[in-house]
Amino acid sequence: MSTSTVTVRRIGKVDGPRRPDLTARLAAALKGLLSRKPRESSAGEATAKEAAMVRAMAHRHMSTDPGFAADLMAAADRHEAAANAR
Repeated sequence: MSTSTVTVRRIGKVDGPRRPDLTARLAAALKGLLSRKPRESSAGEATAKEAAMVRAMAHRHMSTDPGFAADLMAAADRHEAAANAR
């Protein structure tokens, strides 16, 4: 049976961050980002963005499944028309 030795070094107490100026700037930047109010978008902008995302999906499927792509395009059109009717 053999014995092995493990050496453990004790690290002294850390007083604070090594770069307090950098840490303070990062904390201030993060606080500024979190305290901003999100930009309010109108319902029309949200509808247009959703329809654009569906149309982009339709374009991706155009070559592999044209019927599905056409259904997606029609759904995007109906979504915009319903939103404009409100």
